[in-house]
Amino acid sequence: MCLKTLYYFFLFPVVLISVGCFAHLTHDRAYVSDSISRRTGHNLASDEKAEDVRLPDNISLIDGLTEDEAVAIALWNNAKFQSDLTDLGFSRADLIEAGMISNPVFSMFFPAGPKQMETTIFMPIESLWQRPCRVSAARLSAERVAENLVQNGLNLVRDVMLTYTNLIFSQERVNIAKKETVLNGEILTIAQARLRAGDISGLDESVFELEAARKERDLVNTIRDAELLDAKLRTLLGLEQEEKTIKLEPIQIDSEWDINLEQLITSAYAARPDLRAAEIAIEEAGKRLGWERSKIFNFTAIMDFNERGRSGSEFGPGAWFELPIFNRNNGKVSRSKAQLEKAAKQYVAVKQEIALKVREAYINYLSAQNALKILRSGLLSSSITAVEIAEKRYSVGEITYQDYLGFKRQLLDSRLREAESTAELRRASAQLRHSVGFKQKMLKTETVGAVSHTAPF
Repeated sequence: MCLKTLYYFFLFPVVLISVGCFAHLTHDRAYVSDSISRRTGHNLASDEKAEDVRLPDNISLIDGLTEDEAVAIALWNNAKFQSDLTDLGFSRADLIEAGMISNPVFSMFFPAGPKQMETTIFMPIESLWQRPCRVSAARLSAERVAENLVQNGLNLVRDVMLTYTNLIFSQERVNIAKKETVLNGEILTIAQARLRAGDISGLDESVFELEAARKERDLVNTIRDAELLDAKLRTLLGLEQEEKTIKLEPIQIDSEWDINLEQLITSAYAARPDLRAAEIAIEEAGKRLGWERSKIFNFTAIMDFNERGRSGSEFGPGAWFELPIFNRNNGKVSRSKAQLEKAAKQYVAVKQEIALKVREAYINYLSAQNALKILRSGLLSSSITAVEIAEKRYSVGEITYQDYLGFKRQLLDSRLREAESTAELRRASAQLRHSVGFKQKMLKTETVGAVSHTAPF
């Protein structure tokens, strides 16, 4: 009978330890990849240990780089995001640790003189009822980390889209600035000729000279800005070591809505992973509160063995437990309650922040959309018409060549305003898509880029 009791006593902790191994992490790298893919159409690289820069399938830098391809490359190679993904390893380790059962403690008193040999095994039974809350809290923590990593991925997508747009605009500014520099050089040459002919004073000529110098300075600054943005985009994509020039393809801008603001906010509540993480944080805090409460009762099973008793070798069970009279784990329980309250309030704050960001992005988008429409139908259209008329009048000698160049300069300025408005609309669109979690296919798109170069000049 004693041997049978000892057998079951040793079998009990083995079973508990085996059960502890079944705490598996479901919100892993594959989950993060799938969640981002559902929102953006791009997943993460499958091999998380690769160190070299990798390009997703069917993407090549030789034929140029689209915005969509830039997003895909960044999700595979961005160093900061790859560093964030290592948090999944900590979550996995915490979940494994939470599932472990405390080791039994073995003590032995050796026989010496009249003292008989005595052994005792202590098995912390409190691990049995504390484990469910502990594992649940660790699993929810892992889920929260995974949702936050999905949000980090969406933040990266937004940053790539904004930087791509800014670089496209900066390159357009460089092209316009070069044309303005050439144009002002021609105007200055004409002014200098008129000065030599006595048609204008030196003061009048200095105005043209200052304008030409200002345009040359602006060209230097715009080239610098474009180079800085190019370096930033390469860093976001993990291509900072790429020496070849990366040609950017025409971007997509949004042209019209198909849902309203309230639908956007509702969609954002359903799709934003950071809001889901805030929800999980509440549940996690509740599980931790239950765990701390379960620590009030600590119970240890004991099995004692004596070498020589009245009936020979003797086995006997026992128990050791705390009496929760003075310390009922009040401090940690109170702390867990405070964490639960904070998590609930944080959820409300995140929800309000999401609604605010959606409203801001929605208003900015509509404003940028209207501004671009007005510019294209008003200022730009008038500038194009003015250049066409000026060209005809110059061809018949009604205006001077310098006057004609003045109209062309106005058109270049309108082109610059158009590029600015287009970039502003694209930035607003990126912010809006990010604010709703990239879940909703909200807008129809049209290709722009080369369109800006179809005017007479």
